Amino acid sequence: MTQDEQLRRERQAMRTEIHQIVFDRLTTNMWAPGERLSIDGLARELNVSPTPVREALVSLELSGLITYRPQRGYVVAQPLDQDQIDELIDARLVVERAALSRAFRKNWQDLGDQLASAHDAHVRTAERIQRSDSLDYDLVRDYFDADTEFHRQFLTLAANEFLSSMHLSLAAHAHRMRHIWANGRDRLDLEETLEEHSQIATRVKERNHDGALEALQAHLENVGQRFTG
Repeated sequence: MTQDEQLRRERQAMRTEIHQIVFDRLTTNMWAPGERLSIDGLARELNVSPTPVREALVSLELSGLITYRPQRGYVVAQPLDQDQIDELIDARLVVERAALSRAFRKNWQDLGDQLASAHDAHVRTAERIQRSDSLDYDLVRDYFDADTEFHRQFLTLAANEFLSSMHLSLAAHAHRMRHIWANGRDRLDLEETLEEHSQIATRVKERNHDGALEALQAHLENVGQRFTG
């Protein structure tokens, strides 16, 4: 490896690390909606140059977690309102139903196995939260990661790069909807989500294509209602 290649890898690793740090702070409500994020201030705090911080914020703007405002710079985005949540759920239904149907028709047996495995992992993370005495962010992040991984099985087995790209964008915006986890353990909808995921996985195992799509639609519609109820 040349010296230039080594430097590029180090810069990429630094950008990735800074991106994760800022992302974690945004998704734990460390900063209030509308609060300005200082590039120079973050650079001093993290002991890095402003360039990788700026690059991380540019990337995070795509997630919808922060926005750029003239004269102010980057600020923390406002939570999604009712209309935005409805639109997000509608978009997820279009993408995920298409992916689930495609994955089912390609190999319903593999899809069933992958969903069962992802669901088991999700259940284990939920059990860790239920055993915990406090609502720890690391546990909650693991729970949401496992939730996302369950849905990602549709996209992986559908093997359509454009559907995957759209889903990745939507998943980033979904983090704004999840900010309310900080309001308490009861807002995490553990039991409801796990039961709804189980219904999807069961319908796939039964080789029930239409039933699986109906279970997915019911799940996503319920998610939208729970996060606005």
